[in-house]
Amino acid sequence: MTDLYPAFAQQLQALQVQPGHLFVACLGGGADSQTILDLLDRYRQQHPQYRYLAIHLDHQFHPNSAAWAQGLVADCQRRDMPLLHEVLQVAAGAGVNKESAGRDARYQRLAELVQQQAENSNASCLLGHHRNDQIETVLLQLKRGAGPKGLAAMARQQGWQQIEWLRPLLPVSKQAIYSYAEQRQLFWIEDDTNFDTDIERNFLRHQVVPLLEQRWPHFGQAVLRSAALCAEHNALLEQLLADLVTPHINAQQQLFVDTIASWSAARQRAALRYWLQLCQVPMPSYAQLEQLRQQFLHTSNDAKPLYSCRWYRITRGNDRWLTLSAIQSDR
Repeated sequence: MTDLYPAFAQQLQALQVQPGHLFVACLGGGADSQTILDLLDRYRQQHPQYRYLAIHLDHQFHPNSAAWAQGLVADCQRRDMPLLHEVLQVAAGAGVNKESAGRDARYQRLAELVQQQAENSNASCLLGHHRNDQIETVLLQLKRGAGPKGLAAMARQQGWQQIEWLRPLLPVSKQAIYSYAEQRQLFWIEDDTNFDTDIERNFLRHQVVPLLEQRWPHFGQAVLRSAALCAEHNALLEQLLADLVTPHINAQQQLFVDTIASWSAARQRAALRYWLQLCQVPMPSYAQLEQLRQQFLHTSNDAKPLYSCRWYRITRGNDRWLTLSAIQSDR
């Protein structure tokens, strides 16, 4: 077995954080997040100057989820690892993608809990995504017609909601994670819904990617290289957009539309994406973004344009500034 700990510890040390920094293991219960928990527990033994926490959110998608949660509670108690565990309410109904809604709700609640626990210090959330997840994500984004930002897939490190989100296992295969978990005799859960190929990601995982890698053994590595190139391209684009768009954003993070209304459609969409990203809100689809562009850049004030989604609403004042307001959760 190749020990995953040295590379894991090197990534955390590269953050150069101060004593009191909060490290959070985000637990789903599978071998990947339980490996993150074990690695963080090992790091804790060597670095007691930091604070450590595990969080598990149960969105109750599986009938056994409550029993699984108790297994995670017992595992953290055995490790003497502080754990926050709660049931997560997820939006449901016609037209709502359950997996997508669950992911969005989970990240939002994780951010809220971590901000509460950080006590005005910095925090890092550690996620268990791995190499196979990254390949599947790129293919899903390709299926959705994503651009460079979407095809960049998951970043190994990114900031969101004043929290650093890390994926230390992103270069590691699922097979290597299973090997580590077995050697370390970890507790983990095998969710039988992971084999339901009616779910898009599972279809790719069990039927598409193995076939592609059988035909082209280096296919997965090529996908990862393409994702890295898209990420590099997107980072450069964001640097250029910062110079272009920032002069039209005020201290209240409002966007002045009259200047950008004279730009090309592609540049307008890029400006709106940059502004929404600066506001740290979920990105709309291409169709929704085009709706935003048409409503807010090419109508008079008499039209009183309004855009609203689950997380935020956008309005335009008589002064031609766009204002984004967060929609508060029920919590």
